Amino acid sequence: MTDLETPVMWFSQTAGGTPEPWRYFRLDGLLFNAYDILQKTIIADRMRTFKIHSYLDFRGPVMMDSGGFMFMTKKHMKVKPEAILELYEDTRPNYGVALDHPLTIGLTEGETKRRQLRTLRNTRMMVEKRAGSNPELVPVIHGHTLRSVEWFVRQLAKVGDFEIYGIGSLVPSVFNAKGVGGINNVIQIISHVRKLLPKKLIHVFGVGSTITMHLMFASGADSLDSSSWRSKAAYGIVQLPAIGDRYITGRAGKATGKKYLNLSREEVRILEQCNCPACKRLGLYGLRRSFSMRALHNCWVFQKEVEKARKLRRRNEYLSYVNEVVGKSRFSNALQLARSLKI
Repeated sequence: MTDLETPVMWFSQTAGGTPEPWRYFRLDGLLFNAYDILQKTIIADRMRTFKIHSYLDFRGPVMMDSGGFMFMTKKHMKVKPEAILELYEDTRPNYGVALDHPLTIGLTEGETKRRQLRTLRNTRMMVEKRAGSNPELVPVIHGHTLRSVEWFVRQLAKVGDFEIYGIGSLVPSVFNAKGVGGINNVIQIISHVRKLLPKKLIHVFGVGSTITMHLMFASGADSLDSSSWRSKAAYGIVQLPAIGDRYITGRAGKATGKKYLNLSREEVRILEQCNCPACKRLGLYGLRRSFSMRALHNCWVFQKEVEKARKLRRRNEYLSYVNEVVGKSRFSNALQLARSLKI
């Protein structure tokens, strides 16, 4: 297993996608989608031949997700756990995620249990059929209630003992306020899993951003991944440290319904002082005109935020920073709940 300094952020990238920020600055880790790779035969063959680190020219840790989250939007996917496992063993990422079947809000109790059992069955099969411990296998916990999550963890204990456990099915809930589909439930689930698995690494899928990352870490997560450094850039959004989203192109307003927002003088100053490759090269002019420049900037901001989190944690000053950043956001009440549930 690769030693990870926590908290850690994994940056999601599509196979063959650009830009490639690791060629400009250090990243904690990269996350790729196995299903996406399998659809791109030439890339898959080259990854198998050269192994994924050499193919990418990236020396840091790589996690490969199964692509199971795509079951949330596609009713039928021709993907089997055997094919995913084979790709993992051929390409050698550091971590490979078990093929899972995520839950969506509003499922019947019977459908929820069916998806949970299918995820457990896939996990067991991949554990039994893998040739060795490379890559490290990551099971994914799914449940929308504390009771369901606790049951799932007990079932996983019958399958094996793992170094890192993922928590899935939370993305649709992060920006809702209450109930099973709300942020408070997300906080309770992460906190509960932390207590059930106190000595394990806990990875929460799909909720990393400059604000939510700190809320997730405060709730008990060790590890997060984010695709929003790219997706936000596509909508004309740049991230500002400790501030969050800022729309800097008029085009974004048409795509999202958000009104075009002019930056304040302070926000312009922050960008003028940014040391990311995009801002140093072309500044705000480049950010407004180039997806790649915005994506590089966003990735830089995310990486620097998580590095700051690690530094402040070593000084025992992190919670004060979380209170400052999250406390002035719409997640302030969720932060209070996370603090009340802390071990």
